Amino acid sequence: MPAPGGADPAALGTPQERELIKQLAGLPDEILHSAEALDPSRINRYATELAARFHRFYNSCRIKGEPEDILAARLLLADAVRRALAVCLGILGVSAPERM
Repeated sequence: MPAPGGADPAALGTPQERELIKQLAGLPDEILHSAEALDPSRINRYATELAARFHRFYNSCRIKGEPEDILAARLLLADAVRRALAVCLGILGVSAPERM
């Protein structure tokens, strides 16, 4: 996994990458609004939409075999999604196993 400072975010320019980044950026607001409304289902909907956007990204954008700059940026994007989903599952009290 490349270091966060070792990836150039400018390498992420496809519509699927941008959608995923926008979805990730919305996590703090979703947590805040969910807490204010005492509505954990917002976190569930957010996680479901994040997973759907990651699926679209993964089907459209290759990771393995790409040039080093794109590879590093996409690996960090995929890791950010993993971490965000882990946060969502933790809030909901669901365990997130590392391996199946």
